[in-house]
Amino acid sequence: MGIKGLFPFLQDAAPASIKETKLEAMTGRTIAIDASTCLYQFIVAVRQGENHTSLSNAEGEVTSHIQGFLTRTVKLLELGVKPIYVFDGAAPELKAGELAKRKEKKKEADASLEEALAAGDAEATRKAQRSASRVTPQMNADVQAAETVPALGDRREIAG
Repeated sequence: MGIKGLFPFLQDAAPASIKETKLEAMTGRTIAIDASTCLYQFIVAVRQGENHTSLSNAEGEVTSHIQGFLTRTVKLLELGVKPIYVFDGAAPELKAGELAKRKEKKKEADASLEEALAAGDAEATRKAQRSASRVTPQMNADVQAAETVPALGDRREIAG
């Protein structure tokens, strides 16, 4: 999830280091993209139907993340931008406390989803689904699979 407070710090300490840029201005360039952030975005955002369920294949396996990566990659390639997706390695021990906090928040999100479903509240259910969404190791593997990577462009793995 990045470094807490980095963006505001950079805005204050090095304002020239941050600027908004349209993708069209990146034509002819290679850019690094945080794959973990993309995975979560696609699991949350790529939905279908009035129940806002994840896209899935005939076996019921979630495929929203694959559709999201392919769509984003095609858009970037059409703009002449070469994406390199950077996948996180194992989390360092220093992050254990943060991971424990996230685990607790996940439990709270699951409870909120159960409450919304039990109440039959469609809007609360939709919101709770976003918070309760999980990126699994299998989803991570799906987008790194040998048959997927050529379609997505290059990929890199870094530690922590």
